[in-house]
Amino acid sequence: MIDRAVWRKCRSIVDRLSIPAPFDPDLFISALAERRGRVVELVPMPGPAVQCGALVATDEVDYIFYATSTTRLHREHILLHEAGHLLCGHIGEVDPGLLPEILFPHLGGDLIRRVLGRTDYSAAEEQEAELVASMISQRARRRPAGSVAPEIADGLARVGSIFDSR
Repeated sequence: MIDRAVWRKCRSIVDRLSIPAPFDPDLFISALAERRGRVVELVPMPGPAVQCGALVATDEVDYIFYATSTTRLHREHILLHEAGHLLCGHIGEVDPGLLPEILFPHLGGDLIRRVLGRTDYSAAEEQEAELVASMISQRARRRPAGSVAPEIADGLARVGSIFDSR
């Protein structure tokens, strides 16, 4: 159960964001990088076993690693979750020697100073990042009454054409 203080903190963070409409996670991350004054680089992690994300912050660049072997919606949530960590200021110290060399071949061990590796979703930081991601996603999906997403409108038009008697 998330307490009210955490809810208010996350709501305050999300309320200050500019969320693109229609929502595009890449544009959102670009805007986040500009807002923070730091490069945020998205790094795909291929492979069927990878279903999560990771955040690596160096002195100059924040790297968001994300699974490519998942659905578009799950990929988007992974990106928003990792962005949630950045927005909440969740940057911890970790021994760079713990990083799998296969994930970070282009980064020297002395360059990496902060890594968030998460497997325990009961941690307060995980709850905050998850709540921020969910709030952003909910706000991105909010539409005026009577309107539908463009991809749904296109599909409805195609289905409707089946019944068109012209």
